Amino acid sequence: MKNIFKLFLLTISILTIFSCKEDDSLAISQDQLLRAHKWQLKEIRIAVNNVTTVDKLVDCERQSTLDFTDIERFYSVAYKTVDNNCVQTQTDGTYVYNTANKKRELQLKMADGTMKTYYMNQLDPYYLILQETLKSETNEAGQTITTLQLSVYQPVK
Repeated sequence: MKNIFKLFLLTISILTIFSCKEDDSLAISQDQLLRAHKWQLKEIRIAVNNVTTVDKLVDCERQSTLDFTDIERFYSVAYKTVDNNCVQTQTDGTYVYNTANKKRELQLKMADGTMKTYYMNQLDPYYLILQETLKSETNEAGQTITTLQLSVYQPVK
């Protein structure tokens, strides 16, 4: 009886060791993560030479969304306050998510042919942060001053 119990414990131990993987969760690609949600704008960050200011936006602007749920198309609804009125602008087009050379670029081609390229600063289940270079210039002292805009989105609940 003791031998059967020992054999049983040994079998359970071996099964436990070999059945556990390092990560049992299903891996999801960055592109799938991008398409998993409709993303709502939460704040805009402006960074000038590593000094960042945050604009939490008013309720009107925080209604803005980006939707990549279609495999090749995106849909954007942008809101802004004009003369105390909340004005909506809709845009759609195609997009390409490029991860070549460890650089995560999101290229948007609007329906009118206009192109915009963003660096994917962060993409996880909680945040989508798109970085856009607004301007890069050299001052009188020869220093390069770079102004970046970071658009912070969260999944629509």
